[in-house]
Parts: sequence; structure tokens; C-alpha cells
Amino acid sequence: MIVVLLIASLVAGWIDAVIGGGGLVLIPVLMSTTGMPAAAVLATNKFAAFTGTSSAAVTMVRKVGVPRCTWGFALAALCASAGGALAVALV
Repeated sequence: MIVVLLIASLVAGWIDAVIGGGGLVLIPVLMSTTGMPAAAVLATNKFAAFTGTSSAAVTMVRKVGVPRCTWGFALAALCASAGGALAVALV
């Protein structure tokens, strides 16, 4: 099971890096192999996506710097993320 999860995570990470949407690979694999509840699967996938995006952001900041509009976009993303989490919790 761990090998399947590792391979699925690598494939999902590659898809996220190239075109986005790695959760379309990782969520079904997590649901079918782990037996976790749906909320835990979504949280696990969100953590994996957060980690990959954070790594990419740190790399970009090191190479390019921080554009001025970044903080506004970060606030909008935080609000949208909180709204999405609330919606999933209500479902």
C-alpha cells in the first residue's frame, strides 16, 4: 500500500507541476487504498498541494523576488481557501 501511495504521490506532484490537477490522481488512490473518511482524504490532499505550492513559491521568491501585487493575491487566496474549507465542512 505504501508503494502505491508513493507512486501516486509522485505522479500527482508531477501533474501538479506541469498542468495542475494532481488531486484528480491522488484523491481516488487515497480513498481506495487507505479507507480514510472523505474529509481526511481531502485534508491529506490539501496538505500535499500546499507543500508543493509552498516549495514552488519559495523557489520563485529566491530567484525572482516578490512582486508588489503578491500580498493582495495572497489575501484573496486565503479567503477563498477558508471559504472552500467551510463549504466542505458543511457538506
